[in-house]
Amino acid sequence: MTLHTVDYLAHVSNLLLLVSYSVRDMLWLRWFAVAAAFIIMPYYLWQPQVLWPPVAWGSVFAAINLLQIARIYAERRPVVLGPEEQELYDLSFSSLRPREFLSLAMVGEWRDAAPGDQLLKQGERAARLAVAVAGKVEVTHGQRVVATIPPGRVVGTALALVGEPSPVDARFCEAGRYLSWPLPSLRAFIDKHPDLRLALQQLVSRDVAKKVEGMVRGTI
Repeated sequence: MTLHTVDYLAHVSNLLLLVSYSVRDMLWLRWFAVAAAFIIMPYYLWQPQVLWPPVAWGSVFAAINLLQIARIYAERRPVVLGPEEQELYDLSFSSLRPREFLSLAMVGEWRDAAPGDQLLKQGERAARLAVAVAGKVEVTHGQRVVATIPPGRVVGTALALVGEPSPVDARFCEAGRYLSWPLPSLRAFIDKHPDLRLALQQLVSRDVAKKVEGMVRGTI
């Protein structure tokens, strides 16, 4: 291989970099960048004096891109939800992508509920959000039942937003199963996933609207 022939590798490598800058898909961009890095390697190695610095840096950049490619492929794998997760997703979170919902669910804690277990206590601030996948929740003010929350509705959203003490009690009136998010953990999750913030805000808005409609009917 002559030096003149090796020069073509530099041209091909730079053409691939040019193509990588023109594609919109991040996966293809990284693949083109990796290909460009490997194609240019012989050019550096075939010089009369081997150019080790660009070889070393090119290897580092290629390795970083390969790691990011592996991460992208992992993120694009089909998400398989468990039976409870799938049911809850269908009930309340279908506006999110399955992978987004799975990430959100992993921040929470699945719990069993016995009749009488409280989610909200009158006079206290909400410490967590909860949504039942099974079992109804009664909302009471004093001894009066204000409404009943069916599975799939988030309990404590409005209180979490305003930070005020709860004016009502909310407790399971039958055995149930629910997913619960401590507010500090949920806020930390949202801070780390700003791309999900808008989707969650829209979900909360729809949930509040359903509760207002439910209050008219006696079922939040």
